[in-house]
Amino acid sequence: MRIRTPAALRGFTLVELMIVVVILGILAAVAIPAFTRYVKRSKTSEAQGNIAKIYQGQLAYFQANLERGGVSYVNAGALPTTSPGANKYPANVALWSANGQWTNIGFSLDSGHYYQYSSPGTTTGYTAIAIGNLDGDPNYATFSRTGILNSGETQGSIIQITNELD
Repeated sequence: MRIRTPAALRGFTLVELMIVVVILGILAAVAIPAFTRYVKRSKTSEAQGNIAKIYQGQLAYFQANLERGGVSYVNAGALPTTSPGANKYPANVALWSANGQWTNIGFSLDSGHYYQYSSPGTTTGYTAIAIGNLDGDPNYATFSRTGILNSGETQGSIIQITNELD
């Protein structure tokens, strides 16, 4: 005589398990790229915030320089000097504080960061630039904002973004 087990004690069939695996696979295929984009987008906020700081620093420097009889913006070269990659630059306060051009506009980074910054300036304007490479491929993400001297007043552009999620 065969003993029958109640339905509540039976296990899942192979078909039921395969359906669950397929559903989980579809969810992972959708969620992983969305999560990756989310992480990259959060890292781009660093560049946008620092571009705004550099822009404001250039404005403040120009006004102070104007009061002393000068008429120019700071010409700050690229820091760090190595090309950006997928890894963060390590925190290096000494690198920023040792550079007189960056200290003139009051800009430094005291924590690790993903972007290389520069701000070429002349007597007629400047551009605040952030260049990054979040995924380590040959393409770079570029954020820039320009300020141009027009009739004694600096007029700024909006932030220009190229390959934001690179």
